[in-house]
Amino acid sequence: MYSILLYMKTRVTFRVAEDLAEALKGLPNQTHFVETVLREALGMTCPVCEGSGRVPSGLRVPNFKQQAWPALDPAMARQLRSVVQLGRRLAATTVDLEPTRRGKAYAFSIKRERSVLLRGSFDNASTNMSLH
Repeated sequence: MYSILLYMKTRVTFRVAEDLAEALKGLPNQTHFVETVLREALGMTCPVCEGSGRVPSGLRVPNFKQQAWPALDPAMARQLRSVVQLGRRLAATTVDLEPTRRGKAYAFSIKRERSVLLRGSFDNASTNMSLH
């Protein structure tokens, strides 16, 4: 499901240095460029849609089925479910899982597109997760 935001447009005129004006002339969509830069500079870019007006559509755990990991015990399965639920609440797009060197433990990264929102780990010896 996508959300589309419609904005009323207002013309704004301002002066820029000659070299910036020349650089702007070479862009295919000057308005989009200027709006994007201004929103980022003013801290108004939505962290979820990154200014696109579209919310990411779903959370993936891409490497879980690709790996030949043993079946999770019930406690580990509950912890993995908690990580995925947290990812959904954060509007994340990906949860990456990796086995740790300690054996029966997993490290996770919750990401939204390219940005890492949270890193942590969980194991079968504890019902708590560790955040890094």
